[in-house]
This record gives sequence, C-alpha cells and structure tokens, in this order.
Amino acid sequence: MINILSAWTLLGFIAVNILFLDRVKCLVNWNGNDWAMSCDFRGNDLSDVRTSSELCGGKCAQTQGCTHFTWTSYNGGTCWMKSGTVSKSDAFSTSDSAMICGVLGDVNTGWVRVWEDNFDGNGGVDLNKWDFDVGGSGWGNNEQQYYTYNRWENARCELFPGSTNGRLIVEARRENMANSQYTSARLRSKANWTYGRLQIRAKLPDGRGLWPAFWMVTIY
Repeated sequence: MINILSAWTLLGFIAVNILFLDRVKCLVNWNGNDWAMSCDFRGNDLSDVRTSSELCGGKCAQTQGCTHFTWTSYNGGTCWMKSGTVSKSDAFSTSDSAMICGVLGDVNTGWVRVWEDNFDGNGGVDLNKWDFDVGGSGWGNNEQQYYTYNRWENARCELFPGSTNGRLIVEARRENMANSQYTSARLRSKANWTYGRLQIRAKLPDGRGLWPAFWMVTIY
C-alpha cells in the first residue's frame, strides 16, 4: 500500500479504491459471533431456498458443502447458501438493512470432535459419560420435582422404531417422592471444557410450568 500511494500516477486511483474496500469491510458488525446485518459475501453460490432469516443458518448447516450464507428479502425471503473457505473478514457491507450474512462457526479453524453421546441403544444412561443431580430442594428456582438417580422411569435411552439411531428420553412424572409430587431427571456430563462448540438436537415439550433446558454450568 505504501508503494502504491507513493507512485502518484494512475496507481493513485487504484489506491483510493483499495482503501474504500477496506473501509467497507470494517463496517460489518458481527452479532453472536457468526452473523451480521447489512452484509454479503461475493460469489461461491451453492444453492438457494425460500425460508425465513431465522432459519437460514440452519438450512446452511443441513446442506452439504455450505460454509457460509446470505439471506435477502427476495421472493418473500431467500437463503443463498455458499461454499468455499471464508472468514468473516471476507464479508462486505451493503445498503440493504434487511440483508443478513453469516458463517458456520469459524470455518477456517477446523473443529475437532472431542466428546459425543448419540444414545444409540436401549436401556440406561451411560454412567461413564453422565452423572445425576439428585434431590428436591428447589434448586434455586422453586422447582417442584424430585430429581432421581439413574432411574429408568425418568431417564433412559431408546432406539427409534426400526432404526439403529437412539435418543435420550428425560421424563417428568406426576408421582410422590420425598415430599415432592413430581419426579424427573437432571443429567450432568462428566466431561468438561473451558471453550468449545456444543451442539444438541432435541425435541422439547411445551406447556405451563415446563422448563426443559440445556445448561452450561460450572464444575462441581
């Protein structure tokens, strides 16, 4: 850049444009680390699908080869999935306040899986990977249930019918136990991390008084 600026000929025009592009990139403000408003990535289009902006990142994650994406309001809402190695510094600002761009994590880093449990089996929880919090003390939230230890009725692994893929079922039951009128389970992984990326696929119930959760907690 110093050599270009010192030429003071036709290269001066090139230098102005380079400076402008650098400034535009700086205007992209990332939210939640992996997405931003009013931005786009150049080229590398893989495919597109009509969807809401909230679901665009998930569509990219489900599409083989997709590493980053852009959502626009075109055609009622379109997610443009893109391929190739990029970083957030490759995004550029746009004048469209509704446009969203994002990356799937830090695609240049290369995540390494260090722990997982797919619950592929029928029976109890793997006690080499999980421990249980036990009791009915309210847990600081005035919770009404009593958490049991490795009790099949409250926590168990089951295979999907006709499949080798499993699932963990955590079941709350209306029954009396230790001065509580409900029982449930609260599982805690034996592994722990300071930093990392955690993923879960779960089906959660809805209804008054229900509060299913996937918590990041301190080691104890």
